Amino acid sequence: MRLLEVLLFTLGGLWQGIRQDFNLLEIIVLLGFVVAWRKGWRPTRVPFITMPRPALAAVVLALGFVALRLALIPLMPVPVPVVTDEFSHLLLADTLLHGRVSNPVHPFWPHFESIHILMQPHYVSAYFPGHALWLAAGRLVTGSVWAGVLAECALFLIALYWMLCGWMPARWALFGVLLAGLRFAIGSYWINAYHGGFLPALGGALVAGAFARLYQVGRGHALPTSRAFRLLEGLVLGIGLAILASTRPVEGALYSIPFVALLAWNFRRNALTLVVAAVPVLLCAAALGDYFSHITGCPFVTAYQINQKTYGWPMTLAFIKPPQIEHHNSELARYYEYEKTEHQRVEGPIEFLQFLTFRIQEYWRFFLGPVLTVPLIMIGRVWRGRRLLLIGASGGLFAILIEGGASPHYLAPAAAILIAIIVECCRHLRASRVYIVKFLPLAMAAVLTLRIGAQTIGLPYTQKVNFQSWCCRVEGNHNKARIAAALDLIPGNHLVFVRAKTDEYNLLQWIYNDADIDASRIVWARDLGPESNAKLVKYYAARRVWIVDPNVEPATCVKY
Repeated sequence: MRLLEVLLFTLGGLWQGIRQDFNLLEIIVLLGFVVAWRKGWRPTRVPFITMPRPALAAVVLALGFVALRLALIPLMPVPVPVVTDEFSHLLLADTLLHGRVSNPVHPFWPHFESIHILMQPHYVSAYFPGHALWLAAGRLVTGSVWAGVLAECALFLIALYWMLCGWMPARWALFGVLLAGLRFAIGSYWINAYHGGFLPALGGALVAGAFARLYQVGRGHALPTSRAFRLLEGLVLGIGLAILASTRPVEGALYSIPFVALLAWNFRRNALTLVVAAVPVLLCAAALGDYFSHITGCPFVTAYQINQKTYGWPMTLAFIKPPQIEHHNSELARYYEYEKTEHQRVEGPIEFLQFLTFRIQEYWRFFLGPVLTVPLIMIGRVWRGRRLLLIGASGGLFAILIEGGASPHYLAPAAAILIAIIVECCRHLRASRVYIVKFLPLAMAAVLTLRIGAQTIGLPYTQKVNFQSWCCRVEGNHNKARIAAALDLIPGNHLVFVRAKTDEYNLLQWIYNDADIDASRIVWARDLGPESNAKLVKYYAARRVWIVDPNVEPATCVKY
């Protein structure tokens, strides 16, 4: 009976991946190609366009994708945060813009508790600060935190080209940038939300690119071997590792282990390089230690750990036993139970197999989908000729396998190496005179066009909770943004109580505030009952007081 249950869950996970985004349409088109192929149709060979300055072309292509996304703002507006992770990163960005790394505890902090933020010993995000630094810089320079996301995107695509050039000829590296730009820079949640996928992807690209040059795996051109070259690449390797440490330290460390281990294997040759690489890592570790000292009082205790100890989440890693926490707030208790359910997916071998396809399909949909799965028929040849690519991807893949939750930005450190594997498979397809590579970017462009067109004319283009899509991220519920915009039109400052949600499946939160709560124009507070609410109303005596019911659609906001 348990075997049948595992089989049914496996099939359910496969269907979950196939039915979302435009994957069914992609599969139908691919089946049409198969039928045409069996009837004798063969695509003709199209020569590569020779670029006299491919590096400049890569920069133009990367900036072109950012420009295209900006041009699409009338059809796809600047993203509004919806998911809990986004608000946490934005809180930290706002905190940094106030010139501090944490905020004082509010005297009425139970009204402001929420997911992935700390209220004690300081009011601050639970996350590492790397991504928030870029969000803060974007707002400081342009007035918009989204500018930080766009900058991360452009730098990742440029770094991707540099990384790919260490593994393959420049023309194929450009092709990889084209695929990545279409996959990540237009419709994906990496560009249309604030989770922070591009920055760890940038760090991973620097690590893989430096490794390729240091390990002398370049093909099609000779690589320098001078001491200055090796020291420079060691510095780049260290910068990549530092970026990973400040964004996704666990997945980044596991992703980096194969690269660092292979370099350390020939320690006599790479000793000085590894010493140079250690410098940015140690500087980053010192900065993080100082950062966490201001929050937790100890350089070796992170805000993430305090969050786990206080609230019980995240419970992602399989080998960490979930803490037993009793939550008095119904919404926080509900989220705690959700995290326990996520952790149960990797508690034992049977559970691991039972939920494996449900977890893997999240990554497959985002990074590959049906179209980019086709080139993987050449994976065997990649193993024979470029197995270091697959070895390099192993650390990142191992990381996501030991995590109960499944979000594509968990695998962001390995994004560049995954693109490299796809492009290397495409090279083998072309060498085998199977000239279908040109259809890959065309197919993704067609899906993006359908998605944008469907949204523009009001047709369905995504699924209800599809927040992690490469093309079709659901916008989510904008009731909070709508009510905030209405309150902005009313003179004075506002205090808004929010009733607890009754939908057990709705885990998204309203209670997120600015770094300086008391100075905020609108303060969002949990409805904790008449007695506790009265004390907060007295504290904010000069504010207009409202109460929101998020359990009706559209959510209502009335005077308290």
